[in-house]
Amino acid sequence: MKYDHDQLLMVRAELGELIEALAMTAYDANPLQFLMRLEQVRETAARHGLTAISEIAATFEAALQRFGAQGSRAVTDSFLSIMGDAVGIAHLHPAASEALLASVAIRLGG
Repeated sequence: MKYDHDQLLMVRAELGELIEALAMTAYDANPLQFLMRLEQVRETAARHGLTAISEIAATFEAALQRFGAQGSRAVTDSFLSIMGDAVGIAHLHPAASEALLASVAIRLGG
């Protein structure tokens, strides 16, 4: 049990660092690098079974493509906040992931 907890803490720290690097990358200035870093977050979360974070990252990318440069600042600010919250409460339990995704949908008005 302690091993699982320690491993989750390491994954959360790794995701936190990836999200921090993502936040320091301006989508408007370098969209390719931004999207590559976002994909790294998605892949890391998926690899460790953190489905909610992985799906949030995928939705983040879709929102950026949908709104383009015009709304990129609002989209990045919103999703970076959501992803930070998701990492902070990351759980491996499917019900927790579903609750997190429902919360995200409400926050985004969908």
